[in-house]
Amino acid sequence: MAHWELVQVPADFTGVTRKDRQGGSYRRYHPDFLATATHHLDAAVVEYAADVTAALVRLGARLRTDPLPILYSTTIRSESISSSWIEGIRETPRAVALAQIAEPDAAHLSTAAADLIVRNVAVMRDAIDELGSGAWEHAAIHRLHHDLLPWQRVGYREDQVWVGGTTKFNAEYAGPPGPTVQAYADDLLTYANTSGDLPVIQAAIIHAQFETIHPFEDGNGRVGRALVHGILKRSGLVDGGVIPLSTAFRASERGYIAALTTYRYDGSTPATRSAALNAYLEQFLAYLEAATAVGDRFVDAAIEVQARWQAAVAGVRVDSAVHRAIDLLGEYPVVSARFLAERLGVSKVSAHNVANKLVQARILTPATGRYRKSELYQADDILNLVAYGSEAGPRGHGLPQVGRTDSAKFDLVQRCGYQTAAGPCGNRVPGAGRRCWRHRQ
Repeated sequence: MAHWELVQVPADFTGVTRKDRQGGSYRRYHPDFLATATHHLDAAVVEYAADVTAALVRLGARLRTDPLPILYSTTIRSESISSSWIEGIRETPRAVALAQIAEPDAAHLSTAAADLIVRNVAVMRDAIDELGSGAWEHAAIHRLHHDLLPWQRVGYREDQVWVGGTTKFNAEYAGPPGPTVQAYADDLLTYANTSGDLPVIQAAIIHAQFETIHPFEDGNGRVGRALVHGILKRSGLVDGGVIPLSTAFRASERGYIAALTTYRYDGSTPATRSAALNAYLEQFLAYLEAATAVGDRFVDAAIEVQARWQAAVAGVRVDSAVHRAIDLLGEYPVVSARFLAERLGVSKVSAHNVANKLVQARILTPATGRYRKSELYQADDILNLVAYGSEAGPRGHGLPQVGRTDSAKFDLVQRCGYQTAAGPCGNRVPGAGRRCWRHRQ
């Protein structure tokens, strides 16, 4: 039976903080096990899930029909930036791209946040590769976490964890006790490997349950959001890229936290569980629907970029170093002559020549801002695509153009716009004129 437990903590006279020395109480949550639970879903929620699934099927078909080299790495990077942003780890797409190439001459420009986001990119790839086919295993989940935070112990936690606050006494949420985590993790994988629920329902429940268990000391949010993409890949709904789900969460962080809180019901009756589960699922599906719509427009923008690049080098031999360099830029939108020489197997002089040709074609530009004194080049079209997908950077400054053309048809972000006391609602919605889950009539 799911319930909140009030834990009394005696005074610890050797404690580090005043509250530890005083003692007190806190609440921690024990969720229901999934594999043995019955999910009573409202007809409206099932219908909504079917509609979102149909939209994902259409997007997945586009990704399979037009597998764009720049799309896969770009969507993964933008999703990783947004997922990290939710955890307070914030950097620009350019800084993340620089961290990926580990340029020695630009080491002074690197940041700890960018390095962490690069690790999150690896986690997202691993989630798709390892969890995107076949049955899930604990070892795969452990590897995801270890890729993200290699300095932490391998395996699930054994101690108490909490979210928010400085101690468990003033935490916003405290997960189940350490000794119960393995059993909850076993149950989670049983549900992941045996459930007959629709994949979008399964992805939503797995995400909420994983965040509720909080099986690691840190990194739960980033790993938990990566699991959603593993489910969507394994089900065959999305292949060749990821949808910007974390960006939808990020656009309404309070709503995202409220949705997870709704999932943590207190009570044993089917009606209590059903009400909480249906309310959570409706909110999660709204995020998924908005992310799918943005993903569709993201594909349009990527097609436009690729077409412009192909036209810009139409007169260059297809087997030349210039074309091979273009193939690199989707994965590495910030490069140096040293990096190009190493990856293309040419001299540094030849690499400079390749970079200059790409600058003339307006595919690369010499790095600007604080990067201008370093020997770096940047593919603005790719960085702009990542910024579109992740909304990296200050909100409200507008989105950059894609392909240096009229960006009106590539308006990737649609907002609810419902007038509230604090101003127009900024939650993402699937299309212009639509309302978010919070403001639907």
